[in-house]
Amino acid sequence: MENKILGLHHITAIAGDAKRNFNFYANVLGLRFIKKTVNFDDPGTYHFYFGDEVGSAGTILTFFPWV
Repeated sequence: MENKILGLHHITAIAGDAKRNFNFYANVLGLRFIKKTVNFDDPGTYHFYFGDEVGSAGTILTFFPWV
């Protein structure tokens, strides 16, 4: 049986300042802020999720803002 990749759920990147990251993606680009969790490998770091209005798979960008 062949494994096929049918698409991406999300892309994650590392960012700088958390407030600047939020302001740019939510206020400048107008993406919906979906949720904030923690980076489970580093619980002192946030994990921000941005996406379209309904959080559709393939539209999600997530960030680990580290200073």
